[in-house]
Amino acid sequence: MNGRCVITVGDLGEFGVVARIAERLPQGGTVLLGPGDDAAMVRSPDGRVVVTTDLLIEGRHFRRDWSSGYDIGRKAAAQNLSDIVAMGADPTGIVVGLGLPSDAATGWLDDLTDGFRDECDLVGASVVGGDVTRCDLVVLGVTALGDL
Repeated sequence: MNGRCVITVGDLGEFGVVARIAERLPQGGTVLLGPGDDAAMVRSPDGRVVVTTDLLIEGRHFRRDWSSGYDIGRKAAAQNLSDIVAMGADPTGIVVGLGLPSDAATGWLDDLTDGFRDECDLVGASVVGGDVTRCDLVVLGVTALGDL
């Protein structure tokens, strides 16, 4: 392995994973309180919020041996953000529930996070929070919010 040590999400633990994700996610103007607390707070100037959610499970909706973490993050964000736009709303944020095997490499996690971030950037949204847990497979629960 070229003498390089691979750090896994199991090495970081839950709070280390959350910190690693949060440091890669700039927050947009509608975000009042972003990742790191028990919940996020997003401004809704119109007063009406459009919400959608999807669940993606490794082996059913994607395969890590076929798709990069970056591609999976982009896909997961895009399918939810497009649902918001289809309802005529401006996407403001997404929250991500993430189940990861403890042996997942942190580089893969970084790529996944960057995919979410870059897809959100296209529409002016932010990844505003979520939850992480240990899981045998990668599981993504993505909820998107939009303002009418």
